[in-house]
Amino acid sequence: MADLNPARDAVAADMPPNEEQRAFIDFMEGAALLHAPVGTGKTRSLADRAAAAIQRGVPADRILCLTFTNRAAQELRDRVTARCGQAGRHIMVRTFHSFCAWLLRQEYERVGLPPDFVIYDEQDAEDLLRYLMSTRFRDRPGAITHPGELYRNIQRAKADLAAQCPLRLGELRERVAGTFPAPLHDLILEYENELLAQRAVDFDNLVLFVRALFDEWPDVRERWRRRFVMLQVDEMQDTNLAEYLVLRELARGSGNIVLAGDFDQTIYEWRGSRPDEILRRFEKDFGPVRRFHFVQNYRSTRVLIEVAASVVSAYSQREPARADVRAPQGEPVGVHFADDSEEEARWIARRIQRLRAQWAAAGEELPYHRIGVLVRANYRAQDISRTFEALGVPHITVEEYEFFRRQEVKDALAHLRFALNPADSFSFRRTLQRPAQGIGQRTLAAIEAAQPHGLRLVDMVAPATLRWGEPFGHVLEAFDRGSITIFDAETTGTVPGKDEIVELAAVRLENGVPARRFHKFLRNTVPVGASEQVHGWSDDFLRRHGEDPAQVLAEFARFAAGSLLVGHNVNFDVAMLVGQAERLGVEMPVWEWADTWEMAHRFVQAESYALEELVETLALTPRQAHKAYEDVEATRELLTYLIPLVRNGAEARREVVSRFRAQFEAVARRVQTLRERVGVDHPYEVLKYALETSGLAAFYAREPRRKANLERLLDVFRRKDDPELTPRAALEMLVQSAALTSNVDLLEPEEGGVRLLTVHQSKGLEFDVVFVPGLCEREFPSARALASGRLDEEVRVFYVAVTRAKRRLFLTGHRYVIYPSGGCSPREPSRFLKLIGRHWRWEG
Repeated sequence: MADLNPARDAVAADMPPNEEQRAFIDFMEGAALLHAPVGTGKTRSLADRAAAAIQRGVPADRILCLTFTNRAAQELRDRVTARCGQAGRHIMVRTFHSFCAWLLRQEYERVGLPPDFVIYDEQDAEDLLRYLMSTRFRDRPGAITHPGELYRNIQRAKADLAAQCPLRLGELRERVAGTFPAPLHDLILEYENELLAQRAVDFDNLVLFVRALFDEWPDVRERWRRRFVMLQVDEMQDTNLAEYLVLRELARGSGNIVLAGDFDQTIYEWRGSRPDEILRRFEKDFGPVRRFHFVQNYRSTRVLIEVAASVVSAYSQREPARADVRAPQGEPVGVHFADDSEEEARWIARRIQRLRAQWAAAGEELPYHRIGVLVRANYRAQDISRTFEALGVPHITVEEYEFFRRQEVKDALAHLRFALNPADSFSFRRTLQRPAQGIGQRTLAAIEAAQPHGLRLVDMVAPATLRWGEPFGHVLEAFDRGSITIFDAETTGTVPGKDEIVELAAVRLENGVPARRFHKFLRNTVPVGASEQVHGWSDDFLRRHGEDPAQVLAEFARFAAGSLLVGHNVNFDVAMLVGQAERLGVEMPVWEWADTWEMAHRFVQAESYALEELVETLALTPRQAHKAYEDVEATRELLTYLIPLVRNGAEARREVVSRFRAQFEAVARRVQTLRERVGVDHPYEVLKYALETSGLAAFYAREPRRKANLERLLDVFRRKDDPELTPRAALEMLVQSAALTSNVDLLEPEEGGVRLLTVHQSKGLEFDVVFVPGLCEREFPSARALASGRLDEEVRVFYVAVTRAKRRLFLTGHRYVIYPSGGCSPREPSRFLKLIGRHWRWEG
């Protein structure tokens, strides 16, 4: 049992870096490429380099590290914190898309998005397309296609567009739609408009919007160039050109950027990954570029390192990794071929149990979760899963990794998303489906037909609708015969309950006419940081001119008492106002409010709904943006423009609301109660309350697997709650992360059984023992790759598979495909078996 020697992670925490690692860690200025095959200490070295920079005086919050998964991000953050203590906690470590989402929230006014926008994952986007196809485009010839295929085409169109220059935010929707033929053009445009109406972006818009933001707004681009003085990008080989162009702009200020990865592991060409093209551009943009190459593998046995070197040498000229002198020899690769795929799966199951018994006899445990079965395609995982289940092998399947995409989980999250975002009609529609709420398709279609008059489904449960008979009744009444306070706040950031207001301005209208004005600066305890570049107020200025925040907020409460609050993206300003008042013990009244962003989107056709852009589009009075008082005046003028448009559709809206109001009253009460708990209870308690009061818990009680998934979601919300945030901010963070979290990130390291995954899902993971089934021609390599001549990427996928193993590797296949009709056809062994070299043996 040679492989039972302690080969696990020979790079211990206290082992000093080798010569090449030390040279990389000490490289503090300039552009560099780090090629580091698996097991050579890449993550540790990136963490050590960031920690060394902090210890040399670089502010941690000016270091940006981007990784491929949230799990990798957490590992790097933990390593830096372990070396630097509290100073390391402020380093920014994110996945690329979560970073883009964070950046867009900082720049929401320029982008024309609400700061609390939600992110639609792939399943959400497909469901939205399916809904549009079955309703608004049901009778449009040529518009019907499979929503999944259409969304993938949209993804490709956005990735191609994001790689182009220059881009303008207001043109993006039309340019994306313009890449499709006429029948689909209108559908794509409606899809993009519906996303915006629901205050949402899809996954691919995150990168596209950042690209356009940097192209269109030079001052924003310059601000972000100055924001970070050190950038480190891991898994660079999976970065596409659009993502690289964002990185290029971020790094042009300091020129201090590292692209790290195993460049031989490129397996995402289908989503635009082109490492050779990016390396060429990187050299041109930042040259001369320092190159580092880690070759010492500390993780695997000598046999497995030589096997990996043999595979990679088939397509790469780079020097492969070599074994550390302390690495054990290890066992040869086991190769087994069964008669058919079912017998192959049974052999793998028996071999797993036999290995566990052998290791136990030798005094070492082999937990199920340290075993990976890595397949090329989902269908093979499903076949193996059935066999494992029959033979009692605990395992976690491909489908279980799709946790946040499961029906019951998305049903639960829909309640929370709608509680947080009152404009999310798509989530609201989902909450009406399971369990059924007695609201039929004819009712929904009638409300949908009233959309040209400014009515949306979400209005049927809005407090203003229930009180005034239509969603804008309170606005019209307050403007004509009452009081309105239009206000705006400049802040230190975008997290309510954590960031602070530094400038607060307002104008009070009586019967539509300005009567009084309010303008104050507030002393801050949270540093303004990068927000100074937006609003212009420094910490020093606020110390000299700012007033006591508790006193200012109390004065504002008295100023606005008895009025309707109005603002552009007012939900954010209200959340900031209430959050800071709660921390300071200042009593704020429970206001009604209205949003000019929402009204403009319903009643004005515009390229962008940013306040600055609307002022230009509607020929309003130009003013300096991002100054609270100037924004208040712009919002007042915008509201005056919108009131006649809102009034025109009031009668039609009232008629529809009166017809269907009774059907929504019970649902409206439940939604309102849930929203009241959002700002008070912690996320776990809010989710539990939503499951009980919505009927979802009872609805899924008789389905053990779905019930277990809801319990697991509750556990995720309990474990991932951030006690440093307010309850609402913590809930927002959890709901947002659901769209950005890889399902691999979700699993606890020791949870469940054997990992039964696709090779793509296994990226970034490692196992003591790995099985790679299906090594037959037309399966691995796949039939599609053979037909299209894309064998290069298939070899790289095989390389990723074999390099997931630390101690034992088994490669299996089958000789025949058995058909349900009773026939069969022979299968040739995969050509990739010839690449593994001499270290293998047949397994019986």
